[in-house]
Amino acid sequence: MKLKIQNLSKTYPNGTKALNGVNLNISTGMFGLLGPNGAGKSSLMRTMVTLQEADNGTAVLGDIDMLNDKDELRKHIGYLPQEFGLYPKVNAEMLLNHFAALKGIHDKQERRRTVDELLEKVNLSEHRRKNLGGYSGGMKQRFGIAQALIGNPRLVIVDEPTAGLDPQERNRFHNILSQLGRETIVILSTHIVEDVKELCTQMAILNKGRILIQGNPKDLVKNMQGQVWEKVVSPDELEAIRQSHQVISDRFYDGQTLVRIAAASDPGNGFEPGQAGLEDVYFSHVNH
Repeated sequence: MKLKIQNLSKTYPNGTKALNGVNLNISTGMFGLLGPNGAGKSSLMRTMVTLQEADNGTAVLGDIDMLNDKDELRKHIGYLPQEFGLYPKVNAEMLLNHFAALKGIHDKQERRRTVDELLEKVNLSEHRRKNLGGYSGGMKQRFGIAQALIGNPRLVIVDEPTAGLDPQERNRFHNILSQLGRETIVILSTHIVEDVKELCTQMAILNKGRILIQGNPKDLVKNMQGQVWEKVVSPDELEAIRQSHQVISDRFYDGQTLVRIAAASDPGNGFEPGQAGLEDVYFSHVNH
């Protein structure tokens, strides 16, 4: 299965250019779409799931024209948005059954099998008759994945799925996504670098509506080895370094500031080689 996006653009009525010639080629597996808040990630997701129109460009899933054959596309996609509402006084089993009927599963026995399988997959079987208003944040996210999987979609899109989850629920959610990625295209839209590092075999960085780089996370990190340098500095030194070097990131360290820069060769002035990581790839492209 392939997803191919070419020259996709979207400008809102207020003049904001949310997508500016986006090009992506995505195969079966976990794909991480990294970018800061306001980068255009949600705009891209909403366009792909038919919630808004693109101004121009093309998007094709297998043999489906995503922008022009929306009824057919909706049969083959699952979507977990960043924020979604649930009926608090309805239980998971009832609401999944309702969603399955809306998705076109009209046979009652087939719907029951579908609901049972999905609740088992997301580890909510024992909470199937608990009202959704009593679910924890992680349980609601797992229910969100369950509804996104109705109908065995060929493309699953999840938008900032682990934001606000505790470490245990985050690990559970990672396991679910990893299993999904073995059979279908799963696009993980997030600003959390660690999620992409742990889950994805392909990724892209999006900022200000443009794709800055695309590739395998390990390869992107490997390509940056030998170009990261770090130094502990005082706050007074930091501004001067910003003026003279490409600063990747800075953070407080033992009462001072650890600054990391990108340079093709030894910048001298007390900088030491640093071990490159995916955060360096991300910040070097977003901040450059």
